[in-house]
Amino acid sequence: MRNLFVFSLILMFLAGCATTPPAPRSTVPKTTAAKVTTESAPSVGEPIQKVARPKATGTEEDARKHFLRGMAALEMAKIKDDLVLAIDEFRMATEISPQMAIAWYNMGKAQEQYGLFADAIESYKQYVENVPDAPDAQAVKDEIVKLEFRQEQLEKSEGRKGVWMGDDGTSYSLTVEGNKLILKANRHIPKEEVHSSYPFVPTVPNADYIPVEYQLILQGNRLSGRWIREAFTADKCPVPADASEVTGELIESEDRMVLSHQFTKFETFTQMSLFGSDYCGSIETNGRSETKVSIYGPKKRGGLGVELYGFTRWWDGGLSLIQFGWSGRLGVTDVKPGTPAYEAGLRDKDEILAIDGVAVKDLTGGQAWMRTMGDPGTPVTLEIWRNGEKESTIITFNRVELSKE
Repeated sequence: MRNLFVFSLILMFLAGCATTPPAPRSTVPKTTAAKVTTESAPSVGEPIQKVARPKATGTEEDARKHFLRGMAALEMAKIKDDLVLAIDEFRMATEISPQMAIAWYNMGKAQEQYGLFADAIESYKQYVENVPDAPDAQAVKDEIVKLEFRQEQLEKSEGRKGVWMGDDGTSYSLTVEGNKLILKANRHIPKEEVHSSYPFVPTVPNADYIPVEYQLILQGNRLSGRWIREAFTADKCPVPADASEVTGELIESEDRMVLSHQFTKFETFTQMSLFGSDYCGSIETNGRSETKVSIYGPKKRGGLGVELYGFTRWWDGGLSLIQFGWSGRLGVTDVKPGTPAYEAGLRDKDEILAIDGVAVKDLTGGQAWMRTMGDPGTPVTLEIWRNGEKESTIITFNRVELSKE
């Protein structure tokens, strides 16, 4: 009798509201999930900050109040924080009264709109468990299946975030928001793009690393967007910024994306001054050229557990010249005693000649980087050469867990 009395009071309180999916065995009213029109929609999958708090306690009346407060928050919701408030009120209602099916249902709707697909799945499952014979039970089960697919795609998308590396050894940082991908790097600009010269010096290397960015949209496995290089100074000459449309493809089976775009070729000449500072004598454009690059990633969990060098420059020491960019040579440093690499015989300044039987000189920077990585505990075989030794050495050891940075 008490439940029937409470049910009648709540039904009278919410009279005039839109009708919801019925919950035959619930002791709460039939109400709909409020429709949220957000002025600033939350990013899909953006987590709610978890705050440690005790489990809500109280009476059925307290649970009813939390439920109604959650409904009010949903009806008022215009910004993300309102959704968070609604979810929290529904959470407290279900903690006090786990059988309150309609609170589970509305919490699921709020979580779905927020982009918390995994949480929404669990809330919907609780709703169906509470009212398995509800008229909308099959529709909710169908929604769970769709959300499971969306969660899989979200996890795949989130899994692309992190460090990637290009053919030329450039290290990129990839951020993801839905189907928007942003690759950022500080990149060595090769002479094929900006050729600098000086009296009696036909080529002056571009030693600086210049910000570049790919702003991409992923549709299926096709990529499109824009490539941007910032302006910089080549010796004494100011080189303007450059940009181009990008097309490409994400090849997940090969852990790489292939991007095609154009760039402007520049010729700069720094004039020598006998009585003052050198100055830019000329800067000219030399047409546009098409380039296709592969960028590999993301960084995997396991690797050699040492610092790798040679991706962006190589120097043999002494009076030898620094070679900028990837030159097909890979060295190691920071080999710590006690690590699998050290115990196998790897030492600082050793050069890696081959990875699992594949010669480093035959690989691009991105390919060499990816070959060093894998699952922690998996074996890797290196052919190494140590300065002063006549012969190379083959060593094998297991990969270790890498830091996330």
